[in-house]
Amino acid sequence: MVIVILSYIYIFMICLFAGVTVREALSKFIPVPKTEKIGITGIIVSGLVALTVYAEFFSIFYKIGAICHIIMLMILSLGAYKYRRQIGKILISIRKRFYSKEGFVCLIIVLLSAYFASRGQFHKDTQIYHAQAIRILEEYGVLKGLGNFQLHFAYNSSYLPLCALFTLSFVLPFALHTMTGFFMTLFTCYAGCGLMKKTSKDSHIGDMARLSIIIYSITSLEYLQSPATDYGTMYMVLYIMCAWITHSVEKADDSDDISVYGYLSVLSIFTVSMKLSAAAIVVLAVVPFILLVKKKATKEIWSYITIGFFAFLPYLIRNVIISGWLFYPVEAIDFFKVIWKIPAEYMRHDSAQIKVWGRCLQDEPGDMFEKLSYGLSTWVPIWWDRQQFFEKLLILFQVVGAGAVFINLIVVLLKKKKFRADVSIFYITVLINIAMWFFTAPFIRYGLAFLMLLPLCACMNLAENIFRGKAFLRFGFALIAIICFGNWTVHYLKVDAARFTDHLKDNYYVVPIPFEDDDTDEVEMNGVIVYNSAHEDDGVNSYYHCPSSCYMDMINRTELIGETIEEGFKAK
Repeated sequence: MVIVILSYIYIFMICLFAGVTVREALSKFIPVPKTEKIGITGIIVSGLVALTVYAEFFSIFYKIGAICHIIMLMILSLGAYKYRRQIGKILISIRKRFYSKEGFVCLIIVLLSAYFASRGQFHKDTQIYHAQAIRILEEYGVLKGLGNFQLHFAYNSSYLPLCALFTLSFVLPFALHTMTGFFMTLFTCYAGCGLMKKTSKDSHIGDMARLSIIIYSITSLEYLQSPATDYGTMYMVLYIMCAWITHSVEKADDSDDISVYGYLSVLSIFTVSMKLSAAAIVVLAVVPFILLVKKKATKEIWSYITIGFFAFLPYLIRNVIISGWLFYPVEAIDFFKVIWKIPAEYMRHDSAQIKVWGRCLQDEPGDMFEKLSYGLSTWVPIWWDRQQFFEKLLILFQVVGAGAVFINLIVVLLKKKKFRADVSIFYITVLINIAMWFFTAPFIRYGLAFLMLLPLCACMNLAENIFRGKAFLRFGFALIAIICFGNWTVHYLKVDAARFTDHLKDNYYVVPIPFEDDDTDEVEMNGVIVYNSAHEDDGVNSYYHCPSSCYMDMINRTELIGETIEEGFKAK
């Protein structure tokens, strides 16, 4: 727990240096939002994105280890020295806030996060491939055709290179896995401090978005020790959407629209590289593009496009190296003919499996493609029956939220209010993402950020459009939250309380729990030893043997391209 907190401080400082440096550099090309508009959180997020892109690019050429980290520190040392005044002001403001009510709340969040991030059961996907993917990045960087060795590696989230950058396994006797805990701490503090602001607000829609972050943190608390791509992605989505709607409804004027919305649009493009299922969040970029076109700001338009493309480029390159496909598992986009390319039939089966599991059809009779062909009237009842009660309530409130959006539109038209493009694009983005989630792979956790935002924000928006009394809105704020997520929150608070007491006696108050290990079998491939889990049913892909798989059938259909692992893998 102590080391987890120290790692949080280290990540925070590195991200602060990177964020300030990047913002100052970009200010020469694009309008950069003022610090008071995006806060310290926005600067740290800028640093997180910059470091992720750096780690991604570095992994293309070499492993993410000591050299990668030292080069990063050298570059950031120069930036920190050059912009020491700006950094100093930020640190002074943090110190002042530390002794306030906000500081006390943030301290509680840090301690709670560090407790759960230092112990407990790793997420199933971390057992299957996240931990091993991080180890491969540490030992080799990106390997050609790695997806052939185990298809999960082809999912290629940019979150994993960021996690690999801060395992510090090259200097510590163990590997850290604290990035998800850091994300939770950063964004929960952002949401909590936002809710505690004493400034008067004409609208509480932003508060509802902040509340969704807190509810999500309660939901994910027991898995903070896992470098799971779902959690990192959902936190980024919640932050972007919360910052967007908060600026939309709480701004005094439109003077900062281009800088704030442009910044958030670049973040949305980057977030797609964390998990492809969040792809529709890029719809947000429509607003700053229209604003820039109206101003005929050609230079800024191309600058934003270039920055967004640069943030997304390493993800595309890594996709092609790992799988041979530009977007895995999307067969429609097929540009490359490389020897390490994952065969289309393997990808089709993998894509079908994701959808079948998302629709809860895995236990139904028939093969994968037969179940995939089920119509809505067949698979939706099965999927619905497999949901727990609090999950069914969440799904039902999507209908309520969508209805509230529609009624809001009617109210705006009847009262002849000004049509707000920024608020409208917020709801359009949420609705498109929910639709994509539902018709592809409706795992609740895949779309949870959007599923929380819609009912909370839309219902509060409707209440504000109909009733303008502040007393009612304060009551409405609590009432809407309780109705929409009371059952959900109570369920996960009980889970968190149980996990808290279960692990009180765990000896992880200084050093965090290590990545899981498991018995492995040595497998010879072209004269080179690779590894496979000895207990495939357990689904634990040991971090401590590399490269390792937990699917022998995938190993059997794979061979090395050459005589070394560094040359990569290909299908037989």
